[in-house]
Amino acid sequence: MKYAPISVRGLLSGLESLLYVEESVSHPGILNRIDPLIRNISLVSIIFASLFTHSFIALSLMLLLLAALVVISGIAIRSYVLKTSVIPLFSLVIAIPIPFITPGVPLWSASIGPLLLAVSYEGMLRVAEFVMRVWLCVGVAVLITMVGGINGLLSFLGAIRLPGFFTQTLALTYRYVFLSINESMRMLLAREARTFRKRNRLSLEDLRGLSGVIAALLVRIHERSDRVYLAMRARGFSIASTARPYRWRPTPSDISFLALLSSFLLIILSMQV
Repeated sequence: MKYAPISVRGLLSGLESLLYVEESVSHPGILNRIDPLIRNISLVSIIFASLFTHSFIALSLMLLLLAALVVISGIAIRSYVLKTSVIPLFSLVIAIPIPFITPGVPLWSASIGPLLLAVSYEGMLRVAEFVMRVWLCVGVAVLITMVGGINGLLSFLGAIRLPGFFTQTLALTYRYVFLSINESMRMLLAREARTFRKRNRLSLEDLRGLSGVIAALLVRIHERSDRVYLAMRARGFSIASTARPYRWRPTPSDISFLALLSSFLLIILSMQV
């Protein structure tokens, strides 16, 4: 795309593509062949390792390790970066004051009347480490869902004995996100068809009209959720009936992957520079 989405429906379409995580499941890579339990535990260990290190070099190596895992998983780098970059960019905005309030070696300073602004090297390093740590956590979470899909994630949560209520709520929430987006796009399309005007740019009027669409959408979602729940109950739905037993059958390749990744993380954690 040469420019940003130019309509509300374009924004919703972009949001739908960012949230969809099933495209890589049909094109399995090396990481997809690892036992889901071992694979997800290994990936989650990267998150815990990033939380216990304050080394810029160690966090950089973890990001490189994560990038390597993305490549061997057969996931498109561009799609992966788009899905993982929103929250780290938001964290960067949050961390803007840190370089100004952290004491240390000044990199830049300016005087605005009686006020002195100074950016320290230590503050910039803290911002970089914070953003990298956030990106690692988000990147691992996205990689888990992109490799195994939402069903693989739910199977993993069931394997670690997470309550069925939580897993079913997560599954229904994920499904209803796309249903809500599609319903809102239909409402916007119907609204545009009644205005007899073709808009080429996203305007303030479009954003004002979006509030009415959101209000009507919430009412529709509430009514539909009641109908769907009653239909599920009429067909014998219960949390216990949806539980799927998980059989753990590790292979030598699974154990090798776990040992190799654990060794990498131990070496990286030892680099406290």
